[in-house]
Amino acid sequence: MRNTYKYIKTQIEKFLNDTKNNYLFISQRPYKGKTDEKGNIILKPGANLTLQIMEDISEPLINCETGEVLDNNLFETFEVTIVDCPYPLPIKKGERVRLDEFIPEHSYYINFNALKPNTGIGQ
Repeated sequence: MRNTYKYIKTQIEKFLNDTKNNYLFISQRPYKGKTDEKGNIILKPGANLTLQIMEDISEPLINCETGEVLDNNLFETFEVTIVDCPYPLPIKKGERVRLDEFIPEHSYYINFNALKPNTGIGQ
C-alpha cells in the first residue's frame, strides 16, 4: 500500500473514511496469536486477511521535489489481522468487507504493508 505513514496509529478513522471502509477480500491464513515471554496472551488467535482497497477519496499527495501528483491507494492491497475469531472466516474470495473494532495499540507496518489488528469484520 502506498503512503501508509498517513494512517498508522492515530489515523485509522481517516483511513477508514478515505477508503469508505470498502475492501475486496483476497485471501486469508491462520494467525496464531501473540503471547509475552511469560506465556500471557497479548492477542488471541484469529485470521490474517489480505484485502484490496476499492475506493480512495483521500486528498492527493504532491511530490515536493517534482510537483508530481502521487498515485493514491485505489486497488492497492494490505494485510489486516482479525483476532479472537474462528479460522477460516466464512468469507469467499471476491466478497466485499468492512473493518470493525480496530485495536490501535497493536498496529504497525512492515515493508509498507499496514497490519491493523481488529476484532471484527463485516460484509
